Amino acid sequence: MINSVQKCFRSVPVIMLALSLSLPLQAEPVRMGTFTIPLMVESANQGMFIHLAETVAAEAGERLEVNLFPTRRVREVFAEQNLDVIFPAIDLSMNSPYLATTAVYSKRVFAFTRALEPKIRDVEDMAGKRIGYTSGFSYSSDVLSVPGATYHSTLTDPQNIKKLLAGRIDVFISDEQSALRAIHELQASHLLHYDAEKPLSSHPVFFAFQPTERGAELRQRFDHVLQRMASDGRLAQLLSQTR
Repeated sequence: MINSVQKCFRSVPVIMLALSLSLPLQAEPVRMGTFTIPLMVESANQGMFIHLAETVAAEAGERLEVNLFPTRRVREVFAEQNLDVIFPAIDLSMNSPYLATTAVYSKRVFAFTRALEPKIRDVEDMAGKRIGYTSGFSYSSDVLSVPGATYHSTLTDPQNIKKLLAGRIDVFISDEQSALRAIHELQASHLLHYDAEKPLSSHPVFFAFQPTERGAELRQRFDHVLQRMASDGRLAQLLSQTR
């Protein structure tokens, strides 16, 4: 009896080793860099884009680690290869090589003016005007180089809207969803307008992964999930909600 017990205990390390070899290793998290955007990224764990990233990562079988940075700094950290992915990313903002997923959203920039003044429908319509924009946001070069226009930056959309209402600028340019959220919060919907059919610029928004073997694998896994979500309608549904 004693010999059989001793044999049993001697076999335990062997059994534990076999089990450890058969279990998958704990994968390192996907380090995602992002930055504050009204409605889209409210914090490291709240916002429309955060919810989307968490959903895609979970369905791809990955753990997501969200890191919040100033807008310009996140690109530097990515270029230093201390992040696996930036989201949201657009072609205008990237300054180092990357692998892009399928587009998940379109960043459309519009011009907002006071309700009693003409709507701005084209870049040329802003010639000679005082244009307000939000520092840290990405704009196409033609939007920021209108002949005769003067440009005034602030840190947030609400600050720009207040300047527009006070007559300190003539036009406010911003991402549609972000601007509309700020206008609603300031209860200024009846005081401002824009032409929803005439964006000044439009750029696809995507997940930007490192151009490495790991980055290529992650891009493929995220891409498959995004395509499934687009096909079954979940992507559009998620992007129409906030949390």
